[in-house]
Amino acid sequence: MKSLISGSTLVKKQLLWLIVLSTITRALLALILDLGSNEAYYWTYGSFPDISHIDHPPMIGWFIQLFTVNMAFEGEFFLRLAAIVTGSLNTWIIFVIGRRLRNERTGLYAALLYTASLYCSLFVGTFINPDTPQSLFILLSIYFLNEGLIIKHESCEETKTLCRLALILAGIFTGLAMLSKYSSVFIWAGVFVYILSSNRRILKEPYLYISVLISFLFLLPVYLWNIDNNFISFAFQSSRLPNLSSSPDFLSFAKAIGLIFLYNNPLSIAIMLFAVIAYKKEKFLKTSQYRLLISLSLPILIFFIAVALFTESKANWSAPGFFPLMFIGAAYLDNRSIKDYSGMTLIPPPISNAISLTLFTALLIFIHHFSGIFSPEIIKEKQYELGKNDITLEYFGWRTLSKEFSKLFAEDVINGEISENCFILSSNWAQASHMDFYLAAPSGIVVKTIGKLEETRKYAWITGKLGTFRYGENAYFIESSRDFPQAEEYGKRYFTNHKKAHSVYIKKIGKPVLRFDIYIMKNLKRIPERELSSYTKY
Repeated sequence: MKSLISGSTLVKKQLLWLIVLSTITRALLALILDLGSNEAYYWTYGSFPDISHIDHPPMIGWFIQLFTVNMAFEGEFFLRLAAIVTGSLNTWIIFVIGRRLRNERTGLYAALLYTASLYCSLFVGTFINPDTPQSLFILLSIYFLNEGLIIKHESCEETKTLCRLALILAGIFTGLAMLSKYSSVFIWAGVFVYILSSNRRILKEPYLYISVLISFLFLLPVYLWNIDNNFISFAFQSSRLPNLSSSPDFLSFAKAIGLIFLYNNPLSIAIMLFAVIAYKKEKFLKTSQYRLLISLSLPILIFFIAVALFTESKANWSAPGFFPLMFIGAAYLDNRSIKDYSGMTLIPPPISNAISLTLFTALLIFIHHFSGIFSPEIIKEKQYELGKNDITLEYFGWRTLSKEFSKLFAEDVINGEISENCFILSSNWAQASHMDFYLAAPSGIVVKTIGKLEETRKYAWITGKLGTFRYGENAYFIESSRDFPQAEEYGKRYFTNHKKAHSVYIKKIGKPVLRFDIYIMKNLKRIPERELSSYTKY
């Protein structure tokens, strides 16, 4: 008994250290790294709140408003605070689920597998995006689905009551997950796969249907917003899926699979696959638990891997499908570990190798991020496409550009080059959001966009709220050496005069890796077509 208690204490200490160290690391990264374009874009969800948006449900905006106290706290760290806190909560919830499924050591191993994933530690736990709240609510859904669908004592009425309550809570958290990302609906797909394949008696349980109804009621804000906006969000999402005439693109598919392995750690995926294969011989989980976890995993993995065969797919779309498999992998490793509690001081080599791979990969990315050492373009100072193939530049140089632009804007106003109430013009949401967060907002000006709806997204609504365009206005147009050149086209089409006024070079270890060309455009002479400038009426 004494060794049992000491073993439990040791596991909890290891879990505590895991959470503390990972939280500190992620918080430091949140402080150091500039925002990516997606993060800056979701900042607009908090700055221009709405009950839904064209490309995502509203939860991410609400999360940002909550953790920034309705945008009272500014800067990269506070914008990412929701991700940091959620990442730590998720690690604890993973442990609790693993403990509930088998024991505390399984919970610890599951938490370690979670931390070993770049998707979980960085994409969800450091960078702010819709996957952040989705991950939290999916994990809570898994916990309560396990409690609600797998009845521990058939003859105990109290247990049945608790299971029904758990089902209702599962519906609530699934609804919150769907209010984070639409893809969370695959939770219900997994539930019905489990019921139809393993326990059809649950179909007679009215609380199951009440739970499903509750979850879809959470999408009421999305329904209302789409009714008011001609169901544009549903049309936008469906346009990203392949149509019947699509043909397989095997090169794109191979790239997507490679990114899935990179995001979720190839060694961790190997552990999960070995665990699934080994289950036929080693029953390290109850059959009902194993089937439930497999059922919750497969629909989302199969769907988005199939989508990747026909159209561009992002690795994070399928990543939540690995959550249930983490518990299977953890239970498998626990079953193979030393049975005596004295063995708890040892982390199984497969997990330590997975964590080492994550740390090594993160270290390489970190070194390149600040040095550009792995980029062959670093010496091509005059090349127009300077930095085009370096994806780390999305998170680098924006603070430097912000400082430079602030000085240049003040000088241009003093010299009469541009009016103080000008705006920054952009043609796509990614560029616009970066410019908005780092350049426009600190300088007290705004960003407006001209472009197709699928290219400007939420900025079509923001531009409308800002009053769209007026004759005689002046603007900045800023394009980087990574962008397709458009300044000349926009300058000639919409303004009387335009010129390249400044160039700002972003450097790593003293060498240029990126260039921003800043154009001044004077006297707006043509009002852009409504479909290119705003989703609202003039």
